[in-house]
Amino acid sequence: MSSRPPPVPSQADQVLRKGYANIFEAHTVFLTGSTGSLGGCLLYKLALQLPTHKIYVLIRGTPEQAIEKWQKAMPNQTNAILASKKIEFVIGDIKSVDFGIETAVMEQLRSQITLVIHTAAKISLESSLVDAFENNCLPALELARIASRFRRLKLLIQLSTAYCNSFLPDGPVLERPYNLTDEDPEEELASILTLDQSPHASRFSSTYAQAKYVMEKLLMSRYSLLPILLVRPTIFGQALRHPYPLYGLENSTPLNKFYQMYMADRGSTQVWHAAEGYKTGANIIDEVPVDFVANACLLHAAARTTGTVQIGSELYEPFTFDEYIDIAMTNAPPSIRPQLPQIVFTEDQSEPQCFLAELVQVASRNWLFDCSRSYWMRQVGGPLSLRVCRYQVDNVNKLRIQGIYRKYMERARI
Repeated sequence: MSSRPPPVPSQADQVLRKGYANIFEAHTVFLTGSTGSLGGCLLYKLALQLPTHKIYVLIRGTPEQAIEKWQKAMPNQTNAILASKKIEFVIGDIKSVDFGIETAVMEQLRSQITLVIHTAAKISLESSLVDAFENNCLPALELARIASRFRRLKLLIQLSTAYCNSFLPDGPVLERPYNLTDEDPEEELASILTLDQSPHASRFSSTYAQAKYVMEKLLMSRYSLLPILLVRPTIFGQALRHPYPLYGLENSTPLNKFYQMYMADRGSTQVWHAAEGYKTGANIIDEVPVDFVANACLLHAAARTTGTVQIGSELYEPFTFDEYIDIAMTNAPPSIRPQLPQIVFTEDQSEPQCFLAELVQVASRNWLFDCSRSYWMRQVGGPLSLRVCRYQVDNVNKLRIQGIYRKYMERARI
């Protein structure tokens, strides 16, 4: 990765000089996945922190069901979001043709939408290939087809993942396409949907990552003239600031799940493979707060960035595996600390490792995700700011781990 920051793109320069608020005054947004962690954060920001003209929110089921999920995730913010009068519910299903949207509503979207943000996904480390592709590849392609008929469209933001390139060796991962093979992605997709298997599956960290890899290839080949931004976040963490500190759905914060499983393995000795070139967990576990991902998406929307960007701890505060374990140890209640598992690292990659290490395979890798296309955002103030101080980060991490311990002790009745 280059040590010199890249030049600020011209449209981003306009955002820095004139601000981003006036840009969103003209935006009518189509948002999917609003009941997820990132989608909910984006909804909050579009409705309450930005002067967005209107937000069409795709939901499956009834508005009441969606509102109930918002209230559970954002209990003190949902009423204000609804009171903004910006929300228009669109009933549909991402697994249906035209997302199952009624013809009359679709015509409204075609004439009004200027910005599309697709965050809907099914993130699971255990999904079959077909299930992963039906939820995380095909809907993106269908939405691009739909959006190609939006007459006022400025940008389509498609969420991918930094781990779509998890077949790469440890080291720098740049903001560009990578090719695993020369195989036609259309043929690969057809084979996966027909046979539910792929000769390349073992090269990816998960079926979700592979689905996003193929999705990126197909999106760019089928819709090369569409203004598309592929956003590759690393691991989602709980929010640093908005809608409130530690916002985030439990199933959408992988390191929280890791901590819970780590604590449950009381009194054990866990064997973990050290990342290549390391003797301990000195490799970076790349986590970034969900509100930083939302901020970056919206700032890139203001700048009308196209192509590929990565959003990771390079824009935040990088922590190593050792440091994450130290956070757990340092903040553990005295009654629990002696019972926490002891981690032993081995450089022998053939040695059997613990179940948790097999499940969280990225913990034994050391990819360095380049985020240079977003460096200019560090100059931005206001609600979309990416500025941060280490004290704030450490305090949020402390509160986070204390909350996880509290829930763990309640469940275990300790």
